[in-house]
Amino acid sequence: MATATKINGQTEEKITALYCRLSVDDDNKDEESNSITNQKQILQDYARKEGYNNTMFFVDDGVSGTTFQRPNFMRMERMAENGEISTIIVKDLSRFGREQVEMGRLTQVVYPSLGIRFIAIQERVDTLTGDGVEMMPFHNIFNEWYAAQTSKKIRAVWQSKAEHGERIASIVPYGYRKSEDNPKQWVIDEPAAQTVRKIFALCLAGKGPMQIARQLEGEKILSPAVYFESIGRKHAQKVPKNPYGWKQATVGYILENRQYTGCAVNFKSTTVSYKVHKRIQHSPAVTAM
Repeated sequence: MATATKINGQTEEKITALYCRLSVDDDNKDEESNSITNQKQILQDYARKEGYNNTMFFVDDGVSGTTFQRPNFMRMERMAENGEISTIIVKDLSRFGREQVEMGRLTQVVYPSLGIRFIAIQERVDTLTGDGVEMMPFHNIFNEWYAAQTSKKIRAVWQSKAEHGERIASIVPYGYRKSEDNPKQWVIDEPAAQTVRKIFALCLAGKGPMQIARQLEGEKILSPAVYFESIGRKHAQKVPKNPYGWKQATVGYILENRQYTGCAVNFKSTTVSYKVHKRIQHSPAVTAM
């Protein structure tokens, strides 16, 4: 199944892209079957069985299928356009996406024009042989509808929680922790909260995210992932080799996260930027931290 191409005068085997995606909006009953680990296993087994050797995983975890602005999906697309990919394989069409117009454009127009074979294992779609192609638009329409219905259900649950004063964010941000008395409530995690206060103070002093990140590293303040590891808190972040290696993006996220700035009022559209100094300066959430 290997396909070769010439790059810089040398013949190289093209890549078989194994794409995985999991959304925070995915139904709980499907969580195990759609887990990234399970998807990888299914794709790897299929590729091995069908003789695909030069495989590469592209994984977007926690990203909705209704958007195609996903980091690893876009990386895969760039490689496809550069002629580096010969085949794209997904567990099922919903893992590839839940927006039927763009799904149709990619699988029926873009990929054929690039000579790329698209395979969806569960629906038995194979654009090279034509298998399952005639039913693909119907699957895509259903997947888009399902995403819309799931979104409505989740929003209704969040609305109910908000009305009862419960936090609706699924991940407790750095600087907070779950209350031992009531896991649905957050309390201040003082050691991390001190760092959050420092970040906002440095911002108010005129420093940008990169400058702040460098200062935190220079002061040997543990990055969030390493801090979580040190206190035994579960997290999904990648632990850096440098325990003090703060990233500009991490600092920017903290400065723009409404949970830190007193604007975390459920279902209100207030936006906060690290440039809005006065709003941050008078924020009850930061000063209370």
